[in-house]
Amino acid sequence: TYANIVAIAQTNIKRLLAYSGIAQMGNILIGMAAGTKMGNDAILFYLLTYLFANIGAFAVVIAMSQAIGSEEINDYSGLNRRSPFLAFSMLLFLLSLAGVPPLAGFVGKFVVLLAVVEDQRLWLAAIGALNVAISLYYYLMVVRRMYLRPPTALQPIPVDPVTRCVLYALMGGIVLIGVFQEPFLRLMASAIQF
Repeated sequence: TYANIVAIAQTNIKRLLAYSGIAQMGNILIGMAAGTKMGNDAILFYLLTYLFANIGAFAVVIAMSQAIGSEEINDYSGLNRRSPFLAFSMLLFLLSLAGVPPLAGFVGKFVVLLAVVEDQRLWLAAIGALNVAISLYYYLMVVRRMYLRPPTALQPIPVDPVTRCVLYALMGGIVLIGVFQEPFLRLMASAIQF
């Protein structure tokens, strides 16, 4: 909760994602609190979903930092006009981190919260749901800048072919896992013998 609140005040995108990462680890602790096989399976699945979204978000940050020499959130203003591909990539990664359906992050958060609900810890599930709402706020602040604010500069931001391929693969991963989660959930369940 503390990390989610502090993330709201950040002006640097890397710091925002770092505090977001701390908050995401809080979701893993929620799964651990269940202390059940379902909780452990949920943690593994959550880590898989988080991996794709977090690496993707940082890949966009690296591409932007190399192109414009800045990591300030203000410099993401109007990114959709300068690089629609980078803006859309970041949109998908942030929405997955926030837990918006049908992306992988939604399923990851859902199974973690379901594990504590099954363990009769409704208060913990309520805290988790509240934190999802808080995180949605600061992720959407970045999205609003990218799509609704005027750009800070007019020159297009090029994306090299390797970065483009990596981002396509990561976006495909969060959509694929989100839509076809059953095989991945079974894989995580078979990975842990409880």
